[in-house]
Amino acid sequence: MKALVSGGGGFIGSRLVRRLLERGHRVRVLDVQTGRLKHVDDPNLEFVGLGVDSSRGGMVDRNLVRRAVRGVDVVYHFAINWDGHSWHGKLPLRELFTTNIGGTCNLLEAAKSSGVKHFLFSSSIAVYGKTKSPVLDEETTCRPELWKGGPGPSYAIVKLATEKLCLMHYHEYELPVTVFRIDVVFDESEYQDLGQETIRKARQGDTIEVTKGEGGACIHVDDVVQAFILATLKRKSFGQVFNLSNPAAYVSDLDVCRIVVKSLGSKSKIRIVTGSARTGPRIQSVRKAERVLGWRPVKTRENLETTIDRMVRAS
Repeated sequence: MKALVSGGGGFIGSRLVRRLLERGHRVRVLDVQTGRLKHVDDPNLEFVGLGVDSSRGGMVDRNLVRRAVRGVDVVYHFAINWDGHSWHGKLPLRELFTTNIGGTCNLLEAAKSSGVKHFLFSSSIAVYGKTKSPVLDEETTCRPELWKGGPGPSYAIVKLATEKLCLMHYHEYELPVTVFRIDVVFDESEYQDLGQETIRKARQGDTIEVTKGEGGACIHVDDVVQAFILATLKRKSFGQVFNLSNPAAYVSDLDVCRIVVKSLGSKSKIRIVTGSARTGPRIQSVRKAERVLGWRPVKTRENLETTIDRMVRAS
């Protein structure tokens, strides 16, 4: 199999690239930087688009995208341009849509015309927004404009719009498409929801405030990659949306703060405050992925706690 991975230098994309290479597949990466693949040397790995301006190159460049898609069997779409390469800021809304929605259009059109056998898109739990129900399944109404988690409602809106664009190509043009709504991701050394401000306060012994009721499940990057692998070219996954999370790895913000304080031997006090939580407690139901794909997350909360401890000690 020959695969294209857009955003292959990123957190999840790079892990998938490595897994595909291990399985003997040929992989082409569409990205403006090598990122986490910088030191990977494999004859089956090819890069397209390196060093270009992400606002005018990469998936925005229609000719480059056509060249990247030509001859591949499967497209894994992870690329998203937020403010270049960081979550700490964001592009103006018009540019966000031009880059990400326009770029996805280029990928989908190229995939359709090139006869790609499967197009898999990496979406986010953010599309659900803030809901009253703590348990979310794929039929839960999406209200991305109410998302208050990182990196904000604009991100959630872009992700949901991209989902719909992908699914339209399945229903209108019979392009096999699968969408994954992915929860907060962690690996052996990084947990995306742990802010440096919490670590800083703990180091200084300052009081740390935590909003009552805030928390959620998360998922290890290897479990995410396994779901993509299992879904690839599986007809039952075509035209479907799947949640990817691990209810066994649920953690509250209070739990995270306690782990940070303990890891540092800090004297910080943790104060629980009431008020409107950013997202509230949330757990994604993964029964559909388990039933259709035969997928089940392996990593547990213990793995997450180890990751948080490592992050704190390394900071």
